[in-house]
Order: sequence, then structure tokens, then C-alpha cells
Amino acid sequence: MRFETNAYAGTGATLASEAMHGMASSSVTRLLEQALTAAETDLATTRACVAQVAALLEREQAPVEAKEPVAARRRAGAGLAPWQARRVAAHVDENLGFPITIEHLATIAGLSSSYFCRAFKDTFGDPPHAYIMRRRVERAQSLMLQTREPLSQIALACGLSDQAHLCNLFRRLVGQSPSHWRRSRWQEA
Repeated sequence: MRFETNAYAGTGATLASEAMHGMASSSVTRLLEQALTAAETDLATTRACVAQVAALLEREQAPVEAKEPVAARRRAGAGLAPWQARRVAAHVDENLGFPITIEHLATIAGLSSSYFCRAFKDTFGDPPHAYIMRRRVERAQSLMLQTREPLSQIALACGLSDQAHLCNLFRRLVGQSPSHWRRSRWQEA
């Protein structure tokens, strides 16, 4: 059993040091060796060490991801012009309580529907429908914190068909039900 542990320790240390790109790999190596040693006797220590390694790796990767702007990921010449993006975003925010069609947004931007969808995704990072749904959930969150309106009324005010639509969408995007999210925020205040 000890032979397998040492084999994994070398591989883990190598992978960790390659992923770290300049970070002090000695701490990662030490944590991995400690986790492997404790794996046979102490599960809690193993989990704690692995969690620390994961946190170190995330911390090291976060600046790399933050340095790469959205514009760098875009295709050259693709996307909406700044004035188009401002107009479309303003229209979406002003009309969240009403039906918003891609055709109407494309007209506002002065583009065909198919090109508008590609350019919108290049600019905002999401397709138009996903962006609109995310903005509706954000508006619902704002209304839930500012008012004591029932969720059914908030759903209608955000342009969703009913409370079930809000609950399903909210759970998918936020990770918990709207009523639970609202209660937890009210208890914090």
C-alpha cells in the first residue's frame, strides 16, 4: 500500500507544480503528501488537505482568467458596436415586464436576426434569450428584497408567465428556490 501512495504522491506533486506556474509548489507538495499519509488513517485531515490544495490552485488560476478580457475571446470584428450594445441593454432593462423578441432587438441594433444573435453572444457572452432570462431573475431578486409582494406578482412584473416559471428559472440560475433565497436574505438584514 505504501508503494502506491508514493507513486501517487510523485504524480500529484508533478501535476500540481505544472498547474501552479511559478507558485511555491513546495506547499502543494507538502499538502498532497500529508493528505496521502492521512488517507489511510484520518479522512478529515485528507479532506482538509485536498481542500487547501484546491483553494491554492483556484487562487493561482483566478488572476490568469481575470487577465483575459472578454474582448480577447471574441472573434476579430465580431460583436455589437458599443452604441448597439447600450441601446439593446437599455431596451431589455426597460422592458423586462413585457415580451421581448429577438426580431425587435435586432431592429433596434439595425441588424438581421441571425447576425444579431451571433453578435449579441460575442458581446454579452450569452445568447439573447439567456441574457434576458438572467436579467429577469436579477430584477426578481431586487423586487424580492425591496417589496413584500407575493412571488406570483413579482413573476408577472418581471415578464414571466407565472410563479412556477419564476421558481424553475430561479432555481436553475441561482441554485435555490426564490422563497428560500428571500427568507435567507430577510433573516440576514
